[in-house]
Amino acid sequence: MHKDFCIKCSDFDIFAPLFWGRTFMHTSLNMNKLFVLVFMALVSDCLSQGAVNSPFSRYGIGDLNTETPMHLRQMGGISTSNLDLYHLNFDNPASLGYLKATGFDFGLDMKNSRISDNINSSSQWSGNLAYLGLGFTLRNPVNELFSRDDYKFNWGMGFAVMPNSTVSYDISRLDSLVAGQPFLRSFEGEGGSYKVMWSNAVKYGDFSLGANLGWIFGNINYSRNIDFTREQAAYDNTFERSYSLSGFYSKFGLIYLGVLNEKEMKENSAVNAPKSITAGISYKPAIGFSTVSEVSEINSTVGGFITDTLFFATDLQGNGTLPSELAFGVTYTNGFKYAIGIDYRTTFWNTYRNDANPEDLSNTTRIAVGGFYRPDASDVTNILNRTSYRLGFYFEQDPRTIESESINTFGITIGAGLPLAWQRRFANLNLGLDFGKRSVQNILDENFIKITFGFTFNESDWFVKRKFN
Repeated sequence: MHKDFCIKCSDFDIFAPLFWGRTFMHTSLNMNKLFVLVFMALVSDCLSQGAVNSPFSRYGIGDLNTETPMHLRQMGGISTSNLDLYHLNFDNPASLGYLKATGFDFGLDMKNSRISDNINSSSQWSGNLAYLGLGFTLRNPVNELFSRDDYKFNWGMGFAVMPNSTVSYDISRLDSLVAGQPFLRSFEGEGGSYKVMWSNAVKYGDFSLGANLGWIFGNINYSRNIDFTREQAAYDNTFERSYSLSGFYSKFGLIYLGVLNEKEMKENSAVNAPKSITAGISYKPAIGFSTVSEVSEINSTVGGFITDTLFFATDLQGNGTLPSELAFGVTYTNGFKYAIGIDYRTTFWNTYRNDANPEDLSNTTRIAVGGFYRPDASDVTNILNRTSYRLGFYFEQDPRTIESESINTFGITIGAGLPLAWQRRFANLNLGLDFGKRSVQNILDENFIKITFGFTFNESDWFVKRKFN
């Protein structure tokens, strides 16, 4: 067996030749049409954030969304050194160089969070489309099988759209300047930013080099209100700030793959499961972006019958910088049986700047450990034996602080990747749970459970060279 046909932890490595051998046969499932239909149905959802009340999103550009796909989130997020023949991994674009079939991937998540301070607490559900991606190899492995060539070179390409950050909160509290005369302070925010990407990766020998190029854009709105009662002779006050942002995005990655038992596989045809070490590194340069803002401050009587505009300005031009990021990872894979990996990344948030909403942020680190176990990949009669069972742990810091206290998140992830097949096509259904806690010591706690859902459709007849007798 060619070593590239069984490398890494795909749920379908061992079954792929069964489907590739029949790739010229007609089926009613056309990947091109499937992608277009699902894309049109879901892309509008990707550009609308799920309803959520997160006080943490008041700071910076909001709660940040990861680029990690669902099957890797279920292993704690060990994405830097992970390559796969059929799953997409835009977190390290170099992984696209190892693709052996076209993959259309989308992810959904639902979250139940319970937020509490020393006095109050609330619980809520939220959900959103996490990403929508398409990846394909420009050198189809079917051509390699029929030509009996050993391709050292491969070129993978992909496209993706996903939320980048989310701002959504509604907070209020009673306050007073004079005893017995309370007033209501409220803080509201909504909007976020989004990301569209074009990815390319070139693999030669044991190395793959890749890049994401794209655009970040979005709109964010903030408001602060002071509301008095009718008995108080005072004006209500409303301050609003809204701004749009846009900027060029880039990210670069490198992955090395070393097969530890390659000599044994060549000498003994019965050994067809590689034991491998993969090491990866990714770097995201600082992102410069531009902003256009609108700011207003209005006083009004109770009920809004008389208003007085204290300040109003539009078309305020500004600039900003999102930080650079560096990540490392190593993964060991034992055939089709199991894999374990570790991931470390640091983000230099002390370089963050935003003229539209100035704020000081801190550098962060994230550490993740995880892996999968598959009972018996060769058992074609029992899907549970072919299923990948996943487990992971992670710790991450947040760049934002509340009253000079840092925000930290701990989490445990579990999941399962179920391989599916129909009409000589194959897919993976990835289901998982993320149990975690995000907290600011003695100030604010969020305990959450995330339900993660990912689906990857695979197609193997793109870019096939047709031959006729």
